Amino acid sequence: MIPKAIRQRPGRYSNVEAYITARAILPKYFYDGFDLKKLANACNIRISEVRAQLHTLGYEPEVNQKGLKMWRLPNDKVQSLRK
Repeated sequence: MIPKAIRQRPGRYSNVEAYITARAILPKYFYDGFDLKKLANACNIRISEVRAQLHTLGYEPEVNQKGLKMWRLPNDKVQSLRK
């Protein structure tokens, strides 16, 4: 088991795409709060840069039924991230 301090080390990934493709299951959405903060910490960048990189990768900003802001990957763009 990997110690918690190593798993949450800032700057583990060079960019958002590296973070997403390293996951076993491709994340189809990220909430615009804690999830983006976690991504920014993992890539050692600001949240505004995370949003810009998500937009470049094809994620689109949406509001779910409960009124929470999120970034969702449309179904037709899922295969474009899996290379």
